[in-house]
Amino acid sequence: MKVWRIPFSTNCERVAIAAGVTGIPVEWVEVGVDDRTAVTEASGQKRVPIAELDGEIVVGSLNIIGRVAPQLWPEGRREWAEVETFLEWFERVWMQAIGVVFMNENPERVERAGRRLDGYVERFDSLLDGRDHLFGPLTIADIAAYPFLKYATDRNPDDDYLVHDQMRAHQSIEGRPNVAAWLDRIAQLPQA
Repeated sequence: MKVWRIPFSTNCERVAIAAGVTGIPVEWVEVGVDDRTAVTEASGQKRVPIAELDGEIVVGSLNIIGRVAPQLWPEGRREWAEVETFLEWFERVWMQAIGVVFMNENPERVERAGRRLDGYVERFDSLLDGRDHLFGPLTIADIAAYPFLKYATDRNPDDDYLVHDQMRAHQSIEGRPNVAAWLDRIAQLPQA
């Protein structure tokens, strides 16, 4: 699998974790943050990651992972629906709050969205009560959420993305031992 990525991309890290966990070899194509010409030429758009799979270009981390590692989704009908519902919530609700924090110039809106994000971390702590992963065994839910929630503890000095600073500022693990332990567990997973 050939995957185009930019440094410190949360969505690209999803693919790296999924490939590492499942043992899928990846040929990475490094792309500059400010020059995504190679991505646009390959896919007709600028978002990363994109992957070449059997001669077809696939756009988006969850689409890529779904194609190469479907075993990361639960097999049971109810369990599959729970994980899919979580993924949709994460992509639409959680990501919307991040968008407000990152893109909005209204301090009151940013503060409200930041409080929502912190409240969502509390929900994660509750989901993890008595279990190692969000839905019991390791699933795509853990892999999809981790690259975003890790900023509650991640302090990589080379990462200067403003949105990551915003995630750090609005996600606390203080008093949330389940999330803290989960972040440590997921951080230990292999990455491609």
